[in-house]
Amino acid sequence: MKKLILLLLISSTIVLAKPTMSQKNYEKLKNAQEFIEQSNFDKAKEILNALLEKSNNYTKSYSYQYLANIAIKQEDYKTTKAYYENIIKLNSFEKKDIDRIKLSLSKIYLSLEEYKKTIEISKDLLKNSEQSKTSILENLVYSYYYLKDFNNSIFYCFEYNKIDRKETVYQILYSSLIEKKKYNKAIDVLEKMVIYWPKKQNYWLQLSSLYQEVKNYKKALSTIELAYKKNILDHKKHTIFFANLLLQNELYNKASLVLEDGLKNSFIKDDKKTFELLVACYINAKETTKAIKILENSKFAKDHKYTKLLANLYYEKHDFKNTIKILNSFEKIEKISGESYILLALSYYEIEDMQNCKTNLQKALKSAQVKKKAIRIAEALRVKLNIN
Repeated sequence: MKKLILLLLISSTIVLAKPTMSQKNYEKLKNAQEFIEQSNFDKAKEILNALLEKSNNYTKSYSYQYLANIAIKQEDYKTTKAYYENIIKLNSFEKKDIDRIKLSLSKIYLSLEEYKKTIEISKDLLKNSEQSKTSILENLVYSYYYLKDFNNSIFYCFEYNKIDRKETVYQILYSSLIEKKKYNKAIDVLEKMVIYWPKKQNYWLQLSSLYQEVKNYKKALSTIELAYKKNILDHKKHTIFFANLLLQNELYNKASLVLEDGLKNSFIKDDKKTFELLVACYINAKETTKAIKILENSKFAKDHKYTKLLANLYYEKHDFKNTIKILNSFEKIEKISGESYILLALSYYEIEDMQNCKTNLQKALKSAQVKKKAIRIAEALRVKLNIN
């Protein structure tokens, strides 16, 4: 903020005094200006302070303005404020010049966090001056926003947007609407922001999040998908986010394709998180062959729960021998469950090995969770069990 003010004020070149000032004082001011241009501020101040002691109000006003320029160059905004306040009190310049000083002072107040003073001057200028309305409205936007008066910051943002388009004003408008929980209006603003500043990925992400907030999940997804396809989103940062959003919308096959592309192009890491997402995608998309392949080959598939999942997938593909092979390896390390014994029994039944079918159903009876299920299956398969 302070750098902005510095540029605005220094760019306003001092107009040298007219005949209402003595030639002698006029020459002294010119001399002071030369010292300022040489950054010899001490010499300039010496001349200007002397003028303040023995000059009329018009000359004093110019002296204060030169002193204010020195203070700005030295980033001493409190002193600058005092000089501008003195110029306004003397009221020796023409109205348009006083208004220009008031606009500069309002920006000084803003940088010093004296927001109420900024508002007071800005409202007066808005009614009674020909100064830039965008500059005045921008001061009001910032001041009300920093005071957390979001209703007024929203009002003046809309007033500003009628005249001009500025990204920071849109940012404040969006933020103020969020503070007031006016999500649908915030969506309207963000929809414009992604058009005006399409390369700003945060706007796309915020828009998608807002759509989710109002439970418009299809819009949330289409917003991210569009940004992703246009390469607006950083694929290394947002591929997983995009895939998760696809999963939430039950677009499992599309999510798996996004993850596969991310791995192929090294946008995402081949880690446990990616593995788990891919497995979930394949299972829900009924991509059994792909699911089996990743479970057979991934180093992250060593957990027993994934081995059991692999056995179930083989069973779904009617590959009963592989189902049996996997589950029997479990039994050797005592990790088999009642459900797994039932799956073993059914697999043996399919390859017509009734003895092993009965043996595994008998083992399943020892599990309280599946005992009733084992009995029903035995009855359906006409297998006699020894039930205690």
